[in-house]
Amino acid sequence: MKHQTMADYLMEQSEEICEMNDCTEDEHFCESYAYFNREHTLLDLCASDYFQGYSGPVAVIPLPWAGTQEDLETEIDNQIAEEEA
Repeated sequence: MKHQTMADYLMEQSEEICEMNDCTEDEHFCESYAYFNREHTLLDLCASDYFQGYSGPVAVIPLPWAGTQEDLETEIDNQIAEEEA
């Protein structure tokens, strides 16, 4: 199934990850994150302990994700700008 946007993909993956970790609407146990570079390329989708790192600035988006594509891009840009400041 092709996703329309990265935000759609993250919402779908969030649902699957939360289901595997028995998360509830009020409590999330998965502690998973989406890692993006400056170009908005998804580097990894995993728990922080498993992220292999990256040679440049990285935006760390906590899951579950429930925003729009614009929200996602803004969050990535803001985190990268903070890291580069």
